[in-house]
Amino acid sequence: MGSNGFGLGFIGCGGYSRQLAQAAMRSEGLRIAACYDPVPEAAERFSADFSTVRCGSAEELAAMDAVDGVVIVSPNNAHRPNAEAAAAAGKHVFVDKPIANTITDARAIISACRQAGVTLAVGHNGRRMPGHRKMKHMLAEGAVGKPVTVEANFSHSGGLGLTPAQWRFYRDECPGLPLMQLGIHFADTAQYLVGDVEEVCSFMSRIATPAEGEDATVSILRFVGGVPGYLGSNYASPSVYYINIYGTEGNLYCEGGAQLQYRPKTSHERHDVPIEPVDTQREELEEFARAARGEGAPEVGGEAGLKALAVVRAALASHERRQTVRIAEVLEKEL
Repeated sequence: MGSNGFGLGFIGCGGYSRQLAQAAMRSEGLRIAACYDPVPEAAERFSADFSTVRCGSAEELAAMDAVDGVVIVSPNNAHRPNAEAAAAAGKHVFVDKPIANTITDARAIISACRQAGVTLAVGHNGRRMPGHRKMKHMLAEGAVGKPVTVEANFSHSGGLGLTPAQWRFYRDECPGLPLMQLGIHFADTAQYLVGDVEEVCSFMSRIATPAEGEDATVSILRFVGGVPGYLGSNYASPSVYYINIYGTEGNLYCEGGAQLQYRPKTSHERHDVPIEPVDTQREELEEFARAARGEGAPEVGGEAGLKALAVVRAALASHERRQTVRIAEVLEKEL
């Protein structure tokens, strides 16, 4: 690893990749070493904007000595081959969420990284939001007593402009559409806060977007221990991003990941909870680099990414079957 910082090679040069690259630029310990995108124009813009080398393939990028770790922000179906190429070259792997579209591909990524002895991190930065971190702390302190219900929704109107030229347009490339791209963040965060999901019942509809897949999803979750939860996600409404936890001693309400309110059972009013801002994207990339150097493990590794994906896959199976689906079945049968 170079003395001038941990070298990141970006596979995928679209909008979110640029956000992660900007986060890397805000870190003294990270540098952008190379980029690749199958769309030459996207790679050229990324290369120019971040003053980095443009490669002709994922394999070429992974073979570069200047690259210590690969950041995969490609279409979901490409996560597995890109991760396997990086691991085969001995490079550490950071893959944006979802870890993959399928349980089979997710497990293949985990296996490839384990066999190569490289670090695997998954980009579920939602749990790192300062409001969610504070919720975790307050839950541990007993602020809500015994949690009895969880509610979460991540939605926005990004699906309204989808066209056949974009991979998210197609059901086989982006199954579950908003749930796979947006709601999966809270599939991770909710489990981080209150424990593993045990079973899922889901309803999905295609209402407003031109895409092939369903653009509105509602899922009822049952957590281990019996706590029920709601997870909503759509690709057509104005932005929504919240998670609330209701308990025997009080309620927590978090909007936008950074606005937290608490209502104890002794009050009829919500009180603002002070929190400090966090650069979640920089934090996860810096943690990835430290883990690659042998300084601990990523908070969100392959198994955590698999857990979040399993909730989405259970929801898809539930919608198709019109029945509740257990997470254990999804993992066992790789649904």
